[in-house]
Order: sequence, then C-alpha cells, then structure tokens
Amino acid sequence: MGGGLKKHDAQVRPVTNRAQAAVALLVLVVGTLVYVLDRPAEQLPLVGIINLSEVLPALFGPVGHSLPTFTHVFAFSLLTAAWFGGGQRVGLTACLVWFGVDSAFEVGQHPQIAERLVQFMPGWFGQLPVLHQTDSFFSSGTFDPGDLISIALGAAVAYLLIRRTAPKDDRRG
Repeated sequence: MGGGLKKHDAQVRPVTNRAQAAVALLVLVVGTLVYVLDRPAEQLPLVGIINLSEVLPALFGPVGHSLPTFTHVFAFSLLTAAWFGGGQRVGLTACLVWFGVDSAFEVGQHPQIAERLVQFMPGWFGQLPVLHQTDSFFSSGTFDPGDLISIALGAAVAYLLIRRTAPKDDRRG
C-alpha cells in the first residue's frame, strides 16, 4: 500500500506512504467543512471568507463540536507518519507527539492556565503571521474535556490505520 524503503544511489530513504497521506488530506477537508458549514465566520478568519453556517442548517450537529480536534490530531499524525515512510514505529511516535501537542493546546485554553500562559508570551509573537493570534487563542478559547477525549480517539484511530497501512515489511502482529 504505497510505503516502505527504496534504494537509490546506495542510500536508503523512506518513501512517502501515499495511502496514509490521502486519508489524512481527506479528513482535513472534513474538519475544515465543520468551520465552513457549522461554525460562525468569526471563529476562523481564513475560512470565514467562505462560510455557509448562516444559510444552511448545521450538517455535523453535536459531533461538530469536537470533530475538528479529532481530525487535527488524526490527520497530522497520519501526514507525519506518511512523510517518514508510514511505518509503525514512526507512526506511534507521530501519534504520541500530536496527541501531546493538541492536548497541550486544549489544556492551555483552561481559564486558570490560559491567564498564566498569556502573561509569559513574548511580545514579538505579535509580529509573526501565525503566532500573532496565540494569546487570543488561549485567552478566548474554550477548554472542553470532550475535546481531550476526541484528541485521544484521533490519535488512537490514526495509529490503528497506520498499523493497517504500514509497509508489509514493517507490520507486526
């Protein structure tokens, strides 16, 4: 299923696992659709340009509350594993890293933690295109224990898929 190692000029390099990458990109599209179809435009400025939440009924319903956190950890775990060949060991590492990153960002939105985090953020964050919204992400975000569950589920399901799509010479058990 599109992965493994390929010899080239006496070097061994991982080959991107295309099946894992394709599933990851598809799931990222679904996660983005939650914002386009179900969430108010101001929740995500870039996607807010094409927002249909006020014209169409909510497509995802209650699942849409935690679906983006699931899709984020799931898709980025798969993309990371796919980039490095799609094997089980690298897949497990990718899932654990993205679980940690997404969980840290979710916990960072807890009011008692967010207040302290924002105080320690360097002023130069405001000068960088991506980091300039970091303080508002934490101070205006909403901590949700359900999101922590969806993050854990996203990492677990991603790892199960990685095990299933790992190169044949890297599958165990």
